[in-house]
Amino acid sequence: MRYTNRGRGVINSLKARPGSSIAIFGAGSVGVSAILGAIVCGCTTIIAVDIRNERLKGAEDFGATHTINSAQTDTVEEIRKITGGGVEYALECTGIPKVLRQAVDALGIGGVAGLIGAPTPSDEVSLNMEGILVGRTITGITEGDSIPSIFIPHLIALFRAGRFPFDRMIKFYPFDQINQAAEDSEKGRTLKAILRF
Repeated sequence: MRYTNRGRGVINSLKARPGSSIAIFGAGSVGVSAILGAIVCGCTTIIAVDIRNERLKGAEDFGATHTINSAQTDTVEEIRKITGGGVEYALECTGIPKVLRQAVDALGIGGVAGLIGAPTPSDEVSLNMEGILVGRTITGITEGDSIPSIFIPHLIALFRAGRFPFDRMIKFYPFDQINQAAEDSEKGRTLKAILRF
């Protein structure tokens, strides 16, 4: 159930409050899991950001209330328009330094940005220091800050109740279609490709 860990980041690490706003940067399997986590938490404004329209459409299907194609618009400005000043939470799922900068800049005063994407060891990010001084927080998240023996049964209970439908993210491929599975994942046609031997 590794593909559901990112919902933990919203539930356990950010502890998103009911009625709050969140922007999720990256709408692949990690981002969609985060969308499901945001729904469980009761977030009412869930903004998915990606550069692929196919993934953004999928994010809407899973419950995002707004989508932004960051290749076509100023993401931070658009998030501020949607929220009236910035989101309370942001989750960076890509591991790309400039995307983390956008996630932090999209926060409202007192907002929290979580870094869950996997950068390379040499990646660095530049942030506006004055923007941090107004109470914004940046936190690194590892495996959703959860205890598997407690959280996995909780997640299964949410799934059985229809509140965390991670099965909709999965598509099975026979092993001889491994190249098709990789291409579908890369192009955003499949969120989580699983090979069957």
